[in-house]
Amino acid sequence: MNPAIEAAVRPELAAGEKLLWTGRPNIVRLAWLRGGKTALFAIPWTAFSILWTGIAWLFSAGNEDSQLFFRVAMVIGPLFFLFGVWLFVSSLIKAFAVRGTLYALTDKRAIVLTGGGRSRSFGAGDLGSLFRRGTRRGDIIFRDALPRGSGDPEEQAGHLTDFGFFGIADPRGVERLIREQVAKA
Repeated sequence: MNPAIEAAVRPELAAGEKLLWTGRPNIVRLAWLRGGKTALFAIPWTAFSILWTGIAWLFSAGNEDSQLFFRVAMVIGPLFFLFGVWLFVSSLIKAFAVRGTLYALTDKRAIVLTGGGRSRSFGAGDLGSLFRRGTRRGDIIFRDALPRGSGDPEEQAGHLTDFGFFGIADPRGVERLIREQVAKA
């Protein structure tokens, strides 16, 4: 276990709780899942809105018949542009927020600490059904912990990456550890 991660996780542990594993995600993978895909979509969206506005301005300049089209296009184009910029910036903020994310597994629960100081715990009831992707580096999703409609609004507002270990080394070994702890519970 990494001593720096262990020191960061220690304050989250209850009395008598034993730390079995600590890790951190592959930041690039987690950032891509959190906001990278949306930011990538926002680039052509914003470019199209600039193109739309420019073409509308060019084709309607000096043409009396197209004044209504010009007015509508000059309202819609900048709105699309502002939406694209907002989409891009908010996605990057989400992507950069993954820095400092840490994972821990104890003899009683799994813990996800986010860079913003938020902590989520998953007990044995949340860890019964796992989904693993990858063998050397991959993800473990806690399927029983995923929100299903009603309940805590904070959980509903969460992102899929709040409900598992993403971009970790040796997901197969970590899954084995989790399953052993669930069997003991």
